Amino acid sequence: MMTSVDNRIDRLIGRVKAHGAMRAFVFIPGYPAHKTPNPVTKYTVAVTDEEVRVSRRFIGKDKCFRIEEVKLCLRVYAPENSSGASLLRASAMLMDAVEACDPDREIESVSLSGIGFDTASRTEYRDVNVTLRFLAGGVSDA
Repeated sequence: MMTSVDNRIDRLIGRVKAHGAMRAFVFIPGYPAHKTPNPVTKYTVAVTDEEVRVSRRFIGKDKCFRIEEVKLCLRVYAPENSSGASLLRASAMLMDAVEACDPDREIESVSLSGIGFDTASRTEYRDVNVTLRFLAGGVSDA
């Protein structure tokens, strides 16, 4: 069953995939890890939602609303034999695309990790970490 969180993530990723140079990137689910191509021949983005938190905020003493916070990890894998500089450019392009594809202004933060090495796919990667925050439903009784 699809939830509001799943729908919002799918909508954001769909927009990013269709944004400019991102059309040349391959997007895959982050899990299971065996889906990562070996060897990596194109820039590949593995999408994983790492954490979902729900909090309640009160209006007065008997009305409240829910805020959902989702942390996404968009892991960019570089093609074999590419340079660290090209991975840096690709991850910066992804970060820019994510920010440009947020018309609802649900993104709270975007950050880049350092460069890592995936031994299974034998390639370098860099994480674009995205935190989304949005109102879930309307105001309800506490």
